[in-house]
Amino acid sequence: MCFLQLSLDSLPKETKKLYLAFSGGIDSTVLLHALQPHQQHYQIIVWHINHGLQGSANSMQEFARQQANQYGLEFRLDNLNMDPLAGNLEAKARDHRYRLFENVLCDHDVLLTAHHKNDQAETLILNMMRGSGSSGLRAIARQKSLGKGVLFRPLLNYSRHEIEQYAESHKLEWIEDPSNKSIKFDRNYLRHEVLPAIIKRWPSAISQLQRVSELQNESEQLQTDLARIDYLQAEVNKPFSPASCISIEALSLLSLARKKNMIRYWIKVNDFSVIGFHKIEELLKQLNSRIDAMPVIVGNDFQVRVFKKMLYLVDGSNSLDLEVSYNMPDSGYLDIPGLNFSQSRSDVFEYLKKRDEGQSIELKFRQPTQSGITTPHSHSLKRLFQKNQIPPWKRSSIPQIFLNNELSALWLL
Repeated sequence: MCFLQLSLDSLPKETKKLYLAFSGGIDSTVLLHALQPHQQHYQIIVWHINHGLQGSANSMQEFARQQANQYGLEFRLDNLNMDPLAGNLEAKARDHRYRLFENVLCDHDVLLTAHHKNDQAETLILNMMRGSGSSGLRAIARQKSLGKGVLFRPLLNYSRHEIEQYAESHKLEWIEDPSNKSIKFDRNYLRHEVLPAIIKRWPSAISQLQRVSELQNESEQLQTDLARIDYLQAEVNKPFSPASCISIEALSLLSLARKKNMIRYWIKVNDFSVIGFHKIEELLKQLNSRIDAMPVIVGNDFQVRVFKKMLYLVDGSNSLDLEVSYNMPDSGYLDIPGLNFSQSRSDVFEYLKKRDEGQSIELKFRQPTQSGITTPHSHSLKRLFQKNQIPPWKRSSIPQIFLNNELSALWLL
């Protein structure tokens, strides 16, 4: 009889609820069986996700429901209804699943998945083929935060062969997902074509690849620790930037490798998606060019910009739709959506430290298309922007206060 030493000791002590991501395949079926001794300590929920991508989806869904009933466990079903004709299905299905997991998990909830040593090896090789950096070569983490909860993979130290032995010795039943046989998916190609050839030549390859991943995890931690030290030396808080800026002067004192390492860390700690190798190379190349250059590097949801010898992280997801001008009413408040602006006449005069003598108040905004266009107030406006160190990309969202059609000040609160 084959046994798995399924330890949950590393889970937070407050954990009461365990969700098992259950596909109905051999891996999740083995994990479900191995969880039975833990029923007295946790509320275990069998969680099946129907992607709607294949004809057998409903059969797999019913099998998952039956398994939950057989073990006397709660069953949760979610339907994603994905488009089977969409491209990059493998990655999109995973993204949809994990987005759902993140949204559902509450404090102290734990999601269990049945990833094992072979999955670890496949992920490591896939990430190598994609040119991943050090974080990608760590492959699969045994435990990490997910939404408000925790993701835990208790089978990560077991191989597919050991899992198959367990299933056979306990006479377990499972459903084979037909899509797992299709080598049009990269992971399946590795599983059925590449890894068997590697294992035939190097029988201990799966364990060795796991070891590489563990060593890379240690290296990644050292890189993170060094990046944190460099970041604390280089970060500067600047107005009009929710994220800390990076001093280009401090950055220039670092070696090339440490520059790249620290920039990745800076982007990551501000919750943006890290840009790729070539974009970081391009950024550093531009910084080494003309002193008056204004490089812009575009990420998935942000930009890296330069202003006054500082690197800025600019959120690219918030696009404001502002009118050219807004007239301040004589009574009540002027509300400008997106800017959290809600002010009255008296508020504006208090801000300007001027007396209300019936002047007209108009708030204007510089339009992006006005760059380089001269107006009667251009020079005064430029001086105000420079005096208050307002980066060029923020200037179109800064209210300009006009009293009796004359530029009086900028609203900077």
